[in-house]
Amino acid sequence: RTCRAGMGDSGAADAAASRAESGSTASTRAEVERARWDPRLGDDTAPLVGEWKYPLDKPHGPVMCTSRRVRTGGHPGVDKQIMRKGSAAERTPRDGDTCFVHYDMWRLNASGEEVWSTRRESEPHQIVVGKAIPASDGKRRHHPALYECVRAMIPGERALFRVPPELCYGEAGNFSFPAVPPNCWMLVDVELIGAKRGETMERADMLYEERIERVKSHRTKGNELFRGGDVAAAAREYEMSLSFLTDDMMMQLFGAYLDEAEGEKLPAHLNLCACYLKMERHHDAVDQANRALGVDPTNAKAFYRRGKARRALGQDEAARADLLKALGFSEGASDPAIERELAALDGEERRSSHARRGVWRGLFDPTDDAGVDVDGAKQRLDDVDEVFGKKAEKGDEAGGTRGHGGFFGRVLERLGFVSDVLTSDRGTHA
Repeated sequence: RTCRAGMGDSGAADAAASRAESGSTASTRAEVERARWDPRLGDDTAPLVGEWKYPLDKPHGPVMCTSRRVRTGGHPGVDKQIMRKGSAAERTPRDGDTCFVHYDMWRLNASGEEVWSTRRESEPHQIVVGKAIPASDGKRRHHPALYECVRAMIPGERALFRVPPELCYGEAGNFSFPAVPPNCWMLVDVELIGAKRGETMERADMLYEERIERVKSHRTKGNELFRGGDVAAAAREYEMSLSFLTDDMMMQLFGAYLDEAEGEKLPAHLNLCACYLKMERHHDAVDQANRALGVDPTNAKAFYRRGKARRALGQDEAARADLLKALGFSEGASDPAIERELAALDGEERRSSHARRGVWRGLFDPTDDAGVDVDGAKQRLDDVDEVFGKKAEKGDEAGGTRGHGGFFGRVLERLGFVSDVLTSDRGTHA
């Protein structure tokens, strides 16, 4: 705990980060993680690295929390860990506010089964904070838990909460849809996208025209924020826009109404995809591009942006296929931005292919080492020499077949070189 003093200083975080860059050891990574901790969250001890990660069975992998569990100050049984901080300019929601949230909810027991997820459908949920929920309403009996969560958040924040049974399904549990055992605690991952003050009407009670009006309003505001450089706030506006275009409403539309709704839904998905690309949330960018293609299967922008996201993820073949489709669907089958992306991808592939061919040249014929940095490969095998030095000496005495001058030595040299080549190749996608 000696590192507790001054932990909030940016200088400490910068120093820890520079030490981590010079040597990526477990201790320096732990130091960086502790330096990210913000003591204003209400706990006087540094967080434990790896404490309470995001469940590993989720598609995008674990997410490190940036604080230890702290009490929310509301219900005595609720605690939270912050995963992503919100906007300091925003205030905490109050009773009567309409909140736009994404959340996943799991049983906090041995099974860990999922109870709810809005992220799977990419459809943000709307809740009116403090609204009474009848005990007979099985689909919304968990809303008091969400109220308690958002009262301890600010817009833009994402956090994990542990919630006691009395705020969810109580002593009786729920028989089905969802099935929850009696007295079951919940683990809830909540993202507070935004909050509207003084919204007098719930989404379910709105007419079609009222929903479309709000869709356009949020999308227009998102465009202004994006042009102004506030990409995170723009993304939240696009998500709030999409929250009014629910699947159940879209299935009831036809004719001109459906055309208008899809005409609003498509650009919202595309714009949200562009935001995620800038925020380097590439998995989310792929998801939004997929949803845009669900509306318009021949949309060149969707293919192009999905291709860029996949290239950043190192999925080169899938990225190439998307970019070629984007080029085919673009006007005149020509687009400078798409062609530049394809050219960059081709350049990376040529460099990687040349490096891989060079690595294996001379493996079977030691006299054919033209163009291969064998000395560099040998230098990278110093640690191997320390372990296998004695065996190599015996091999040399027996005829030199097991030292670096023989076949297996050349294999080790090439493998060391391949590892470095592949590592640097992956680095191009960062």
